[in-house]
Amino acid sequence: MKVLINAVSAKLGGAATYIQNLARSLPELAAPEDSFLLIVPPEQARVMEARSLRIRVETSDAASGSYSQRWWWDQVTLRRIIAREQPDVLFSSANFAMHFCPCPQVLLVRNPLYFSPMYFERVLPQKGTRLRAETAVRRWLACRSIAAADCLVTPSQAMLEDIGRTMRLRGTRAVVNHYGVPRARLRAASVPDADASRKLRLLWVSHYADHKDLATLLRAAARLRRDAPRPFELILTLDPAQRGQHTSMPEAERALLAQLGEVVRTVGVLDYEATWRLYADADIFVFPSLLESFGHPLVEALASGLSVVAADIPIHREICDSAAEYFAPGDDAALAALLRRFIADPEARAQLSARARQRAQHFIWEDHVTRLLKTLRETAELRAQSVIRQRAEAPAPERSTL
Repeated sequence: MKVLINAVSAKLGGAATYIQNLARSLPELAAPEDSFLLIVPPEQARVMEARSLRIRVETSDAASGSYSQRWWWDQVTLRRIIAREQPDVLFSSANFAMHFCPCPQVLLVRNPLYFSPMYFERVLPQKGTRLRAETAVRRWLACRSIAAADCLVTPSQAMLEDIGRTMRLRGTRAVVNHYGVPRARLRAASVPDADASRKLRLLWVSHYADHKDLATLLRAAARLRRDAPRPFELILTLDPAQRGQHTSMPEAERALLAQLGEVVRTVGVLDYEATWRLYADADIFVFPSLLESFGHPLVEALASGLSVVAADIPIHREICDSAAEYFAPGDDAALAALLRRFIADPEARAQLSARARQRAQHFIWEDHVTRLLKTLRETAELRAQSVIRQRAEAPAPERSTL
């Protein structure tokens, strides 16, 4: 099987982590006869190592330009590459598909902003007219892309259900394929924390965006600072100067961050290995996001054996189940109360940590890649079988009597 992977938009965050891990895993998990061409942004190509002759990497900065440039890439330039490479299947890894694709196409839809009721109810109304209009256009394009694909893949059932509320999936083949962490990252049972004098480390891992609801976490930290039962430190993987992030932090949140002083430590946007070291040193992971398609940091925190506190939304319940404690989205008082309880109770943290490690077993990266390869192969075979049937059912041309 020859696979062309269109990942031109994998510049930051979960999309970048996904394509990097996929490139690392394919040589080990794919069949010996399989080959892959990955098309990625230049910044991703620089960190991808050539691990196999069966994997080639080409670059494109199409996602850095205008919408028209991205459309031209997806519909014209990529079509030329398909004509040149003749792949058995195209894997479009980020929301938008090629229409009338000449080969079978699997589309991964991973952006919840186009489909989440929470986003349309709580976040988008606060935005300007231009952004609301752009979101409407991109949502329409994402829906048309889903209709154009041979197979839709989502990283969670919650994401698929949001899509189903937005558009009719008439006859569309849909597959839920959870992401995961590399099996080697699963941590053994940790030693209970016996040093009540050290600062307890609370961790938030994400890029900055409105829907991540960092403001609720900062307000909860301000409440905790007044009456926490033990010294604590909140660690954030962001840079207040906004370097390497998707969107800018509003001035009100920057002011709140400054007021918290030494309670908060910002470490900037970190690479994959450095982020895992943060998990290893933390005690409680906090995830206040209003919407996610999956939430890589949640599973990474579970695999690291952290106590997890998350906003009570369907995707977080799907991933964590009973391995997390939940608070109402946007309720900083409820979040502060939960954190206060876990800061004071090492036994409660230990119990939640044990459940976290057990839950992480359900989300293994190698299993995701194996399922993805199966989906790609099945999609290519189904298109081939359909073509054979159409040819067999077509009426034979009439012979001329002349």
